[in-house]
Amino acid sequence: MKKLFVLVAVLFASATLAHAQFGIVGGLNFSNTSFTKENNMWEQAKTVTLFHVGVAYKANLGLGFAIQPALTYEMKGASIKDSKNFGDWTGSLDSKSGFLELGVGLQWGPDLFIGRPFVQLQPYLGYMIVPNGEKAADNIAGIGISSDKFNKELADAKNRFEYGLSIGAGIEIIKHLQLSVSYFMNLGKLFTGDKIDGNEIWNTYKNSFNNINNYNGVKVTLGFFF
Repeated sequence: MKKLFVLVAVLFASATLAHAQFGIVGGLNFSNTSFTKENNMWEQAKTVTLFHVGVAYKANLGLGFAIQPALTYEMKGASIKDSKNFGDWTGSLDSKSGFLELGVGLQWGPDLFIGRPFVQLQPYLGYMIVPNGEKAADNIAGIGISSDKFNKELADAKNRFEYGLSIGAGIEIIKHLQLSVSYFMNLGKLFTGDKIDGNEIWNTYKNSFNNINNYNGVKVTLGFFF
């Protein structure tokens, strides 16, 4: 009986591996951030279009289920132009961050031979490797700190680790081409308030930056599986 269980396990593993595929994935991120306090500049934040790219591994589990881990580089951010409602702030801010992200997607969808529509739930973890994709602040006036110093302190104060969840749907065509759209929610805060120090300006703005939500948004992903 024990040998029979071992044989069944081996056959199941072989069948799973036979339906496993490696893939290359990439696409667009439409991200933003938000802040709940009224009359704060972060309420004026605009969505920015960035990108993600990486590799994935898909294994069919049977009964329409599949698991799809992916390791991707994700650029996320938000943009504020000519804010007027944040104390003496009269400048702009392009906040962009690059994360190395590991996600594990659980998919379900019926196999219709030519195509497989599916829904997907994906928790993920990430680590920030690029604090700012470009200069974070420009044309700052009236806050008593240089742009370069502001940029450096803001980048140093960002949370390096991210965690979150995405939910979406997609379609897989002839088992090789995959297109999906999902909404991702980075949990936690974008900045660590106790790291924003070294200048009296943060005595006024420290709490506000500490309460800024991490990046959220929509991503469109195209994948090719071998």
